[in-house]
Amino acid sequence: MHDKSYLRTLIDFNAWANEEMYQKVSELPPEEVKKERPTPLVSIYVSLHHLWNVDVMWMGHMTGQTHDYKTLRDVKIEEFDKLWAARKAMDKTLQDYVDGLSDAELEEIVDYELIGGNTGSMSRVMCLTHLAMHGAYHRGWISDMFGQAGAQQPSIDIPVYERALREGGLPPMPV
Repeated sequence: MHDKSYLRTLIDFNAWANEEMYQKVSELPPEEVKKERPTPLVSIYVSLHHLWNVDVMWMGHMTGQTHDYKTLRDVKIEEFDKLWAARKAMDKTLQDYVDGLSDAELEEIVDYELIGGNTGSMSRVMCLTHLAMHGAYHRGWISDMFGQAGAQQPSIDIPVYERALREGGLPPMPV
């Protein structure tokens, strides 16, 4: 069971939160962005890259395309501005992808194999929900690293998103 408008709201929120996060990261000194820290994903930069990598991987699972990632920390884009552009493009791809799916396609089962070799199956709507939740999870890690860098963390939760929509004259979230 699903509600496509709710799913699209999650994907839109994810895109907004990514943009807010990248904007805040762009204000940090470059050495802070790539500085190694006591976190599983090494740095702010690798963490941002991980989110993009995982979206690429899961789009591949959903569309039948393969990827060549070997670890969850692979860095394929070295420059922040290029990674930001790739992030924006991926968020647009996800929005367009959701818009183009029928109800039946949302319910289709997607088989996947993770980098570590574990396999599974879940509906396409759950794959997309996973991407939004995964993004929120790791943006929390990145926010913690802002504190380690002595910087103000971004404010990117759903009430802030709702206010940004309202203040921007954009349609509200579905009720």
